Amino acid sequence: MADPKADCGGVDRRLAGRVVAFADELLAFAGQVHPQLPAQRLLAMPGGVISVACSDPAYANLCDRSFLSSTCVGGERSPPRLAVFDHRYCASVPQWRYASPGLGNVTRALAERGICGTFDPDFGIWQIYHPQRALAVQLMDSTTHHPPWEASFPLRLLVHWIGQGPGQGIIHAGTLGHDGVGVFLAGAGGAGKSGTSLSGIMNGLKSVGDDYVGVKCTAASVETHPVLRLMKQDPSGLERLGIAESEGVFSHPNWQGKFEFDFDQLFPGARATRLAMMAILLPRISRASRSSITRTSGRRAMMALAPSSLYQLYGNWAADFKVIASVVRALPAYELELSSSPAEICHTIRSFIEERAA
Repeated sequence: MADPKADCGGVDRRLAGRVVAFADELLAFAGQVHPQLPAQRLLAMPGGVISVACSDPAYANLCDRSFLSSTCVGGERSPPRLAVFDHRYCASVPQWRYASPGLGNVTRALAERGICGTFDPDFGIWQIYHPQRALAVQLMDSTTHHPPWEASFPLRLLVHWIGQGPGQGIIHAGTLGHDGVGVFLAGAGGAGKSGTSLSGIMNGLKSVGDDYVGVKCTAASVETHPVLRLMKQDPSGLERLGIAESEGVFSHPNWQGKFEFDFDQLFPGARATRLAMMAILLPRISRASRSSITRTSGRRAMMALAPSSLYQLYGNWAADFKVIASVVRALPAYELELSSSPAEICHTIRSFIEERAA
């Protein structure tokens, strides 16, 4: 008797078939209703735009808060389409009628058909993207019931999958630049990425972001582009930098107790539209009298970049790993020991960029 789990990476073939059939039905419905959904947005993304349509204007407002908008499609091809709705939107929305398939089951079953997908059983959220059709869907039990981190980066996995391509994708890192040339800031949470990014822009440097950034690697260069308009910082970090929480750009702290804000509103002109990257810096808070930058290994850079990127932006690990590895192979890595002076940190990074760009 044939093994019902054979040929599907350990996934029951009947379950895999149901997942694929459900995804096909859901994508077909999304393609039909996308033009009819009431809240339509064109979101600017690295390399182009995404046409996002939401059944709930409140969810579209989350996108407005987090992403940069676009007023034109550009290019010859139609942009990828992404539909967001819940079961209340229309009685004909397909529903999953079986037990929870589990994240791994969904991902593997759909990957067999060249489709990216996940299911969050805690919140009842399906996310599915068909690259060949340039069509994505997020089906929710309710557009108001989502993980707390959804408000910080709506549609995170879908945006990540849509942005993937040869040598390009989204990675978890901070950035700073000067005169169009920049550096990555990489490391685990608490290493000082966000504080260093904010120290830099408040003292004249520019950034494409301090959390998730788009990258494109070619034989000649590594470029970064914005993904989100927001930066994050906790109250103590703002206090250390002398930034008052009463500034008009701040709202209530997020689920991590951090403030999220449009850094280009706080420091007009601080957002770069593109940076040509020349190094990876691994910041470490040391409270030294002066900041210092010393060469380190590509292995250290890989360990600083890969874990958080692959953990938070999952679903196509092989492609993601290739992008991160391309960045690490192309750029030298350095340890950045941070002083307690934002102005001095900025001066050190600016001098580093200027010396190596000369």
